[in-house]
Amino acid sequence: VADARQIVNRARDEAIGYEETYGTKIPPSVLSDRLAAYVHYFTLHGALRPFGATTLVASYDDETKEHSLHMVEPSGMSHRYFACAAGKGRQPAKTEMEKLTLNNREDPAQNISVREGVKQLARIVHALHDEAKDKPFELEMSWLCEESGWKHKGVPRDVIKESVEWAKKDIEEAEEEDEDSDEEMEG
Repeated sequence: VADARQIVNRARDEAIGYEETYGTKIPPSVLSDRLAAYVHYFTLHGALRPFGATTLVASYDDETKEHSLHMVEPSGMSHRYFACAAGKGRQPAKTEMEKLTLNNREDPAQNISVREGVKQLARIVHALHDEAKDKPFELEMSWLCEESGWKHKGVPRDVIKESVEWAKKDIEEAEEEDEDSDEEMEG
């Protein structure tokens, strides 16, 4: 948590310094690149301990009217994503997110809504959670979307609750279908 707090404070300083210098808000790509350079610096010197936190930078650029998501890894690498995951279980989560229609530029109507995205992410997290090995958890989410006025805000509790209920039901139904198909194959 201390590493993440230091990176957040650095991001604030970068945003303030950029606005003071250029008179405009810092573009998301510039902020993520500056954070990546800062984090990378700590991997170069033996006297400095590298950061142990991956940073997700979700932002909205008022000038270009575009939203973006960047991930800055502890190595100092920064990439832009439409969806990403960090931490334990990130690879299976990425695999599940790749199945979602997030950025169909040819037919934007095919893209899932933000609320549908919340439901799908709840399903992914609960599907990957192994109750036998993993600790119990409370799902918290935040979003940056038209519904939040393009400001980073927590997803309302009732939306999360509804999404979690849907996710658990969907997982249960999928498991029942798997059991039924296994029985048909055996019989």
